[in-house]
Amino acid sequence: MKYLFYTFTYLVLILIQTTIIHHFRVLSGFYDLFIVIVIYLGLYRNLRESIPVILFLGITMDNLYNGPFGLYMTVYLWLYAAIRWSSVYFHVRNKLFLVFAVASGVLFENLVFIVSFVVFNPDSQLPGNIPENALGQILWAFLTGPFFLVLINRADNTWSGGFNPHVSEQSGHV
Repeated sequence: MKYLFYTFTYLVLILIQTTIIHHFRVLSGFYDLFIVIVIYLGLYRNLRESIPVILFLGITMDNLYNGPFGLYMTVYLWLYAAIRWSSVYFHVRNKLFLVFAVASGVLFENLVFIVSFVVFNPDSQLPGNIPENALGQILWAFLTGPFFLVLINRADNTWSGGFNPHVSEQSGHV
């Protein structure tokens, strides 16, 4: 039943990310929404449940976008590992942690993309708008990341409880 929820969430986010966001000028430069799912899995779900979802998300994004195969999967796996590791040292229920977790994930993804561009295209120059795009994505992450995390957590709790609104929130791992 959990994987059905993840499939539904995945399809909705793919639809939003590939079609809806590109139709609104104000949302141009929005960050990768799958980062939110990876962070959610790292904060609230166990390893056995998370790894197949992350691998599926990574393979899908690697096939959708033109880049070296495995780049998105690598970013998602490292981001998942970093969130799991940081949850040992930080209070994951803190809203401030959620804000910085999503923004850090977006920053990490941008850094990996920049490094991979430099490694695979040593003779090319980086486009001049990369810092501006990365900053815009990080700002969007600060503004919307915690909202998406709470929304996914509530939807998951509702889905798990058979759409019973009185299901108590599941505690994160620590």
